[in-house]
Amino acid sequence: MIGHKASVLFIGLMLVTGVALGHKGVKGTFYFVQNAAWHPVHQLTQQAFLEGCKDVGIVCKLATTDETSLDALVALADQTVSRSDAAGVSMWAGGLPVFKKTIEKAKSKGIPVVLPHFPVEEGFFADNAVQIGADPKDWPISLAANMCEKLKDKQGSVGITINNHNVTEDTVAKVFGDSMKKFCPHLKILEVQEEGPEPTRAIQVATSIIQANPDIVAALSTTGGGPTTWAGAQKETGKKILAVGMDYTRVNLDLVKNGHVYGAVAQPLYTEMHGTAKLLMELANGSPQPYWTKLDAPLITKANADEYYGMLDRLETRFGPTENPNK
Repeated sequence: MIGHKASVLFIGLMLVTGVALGHKGVKGTFYFVQNAAWHPVHQLTQQAFLEGCKDVGIVCKLATTDETSLDALVALADQTVSRSDAAGVSMWAGGLPVFKKTIEKAKSKGIPVVLPHFPVEEGFFADNAVQIGADPKDWPISLAANMCEKLKDKQGSVGITINNHNVTEDTVAKVFGDSMKKFCPHLKILEVQEEGPEPTRAIQVATSIIQANPDIVAALSTTGGGPTTWAGAQKETGKKILAVGMDYTRVNLDLVKNGHVYGAVAQPLYTEMHGTAKLLMELANGSPQPYWTKLDAPLITKANADEYYGMLDRLETRFGPTENPNK
């Protein structure tokens, strides 16, 4: 879930002795742990992290898996924190309490943790963890206001879909729904439904929503596959609606540019992962950092889509297969 600013890859400085040495002298490797590594949104975050590592001069690797299960992700995080060379770890943890034990383990080993994208209240995790990302309690309000302005002369219902239940998507869905009720009380806000990560199934879910609610006039998906989901559902049903999804993948930008969806929220995927590298470097060197580095999440429409294509032109050439350094 939605400014702009892990497959094992090495980036950084290597001494002739072969020992990895980070900026300011920190020895060790910095890892980014993530599941569903095949997903284009996740591929983007991985390359943004590695680019950030290169820019701040630290040695980084990705610790990723193509599996989508939470159990696989937690196991991978625990394996990575247990590595003798881990100087710092970033986790795509979803703000979920199941990661508390692993983050506590990292604390006991003196390993800083940076949590991108899924903000939680300070104190939820151990104090070796900080977070970076947009505020899901903020940007959905302006999005709802924008969409309601477009829908002021419409009557009907509004759908909301999520990939799965996690702290960010659940918050976005609630704040957006509540804001829609405030800004356009003449519209009915439907119950949130899970579309999941698999595109074919996701389109089926959205298609079912349209068929069950023929008066639907708009929809929000809180996940990066959402533009494909709702563009596909509109094609299946022949029903044109005001649809918004997440993230500036090329397929999403193309769908916006071609008018198949109204917009895509520019969750600060690049900025938060590039910034994650700097936070890890600073924390590993003993420099205190704010608990939450807050970022913006503007709306991409036809009017500003072009500015995001350049970033993708640079990063997409590096997308690659998943590797796990713990195997």
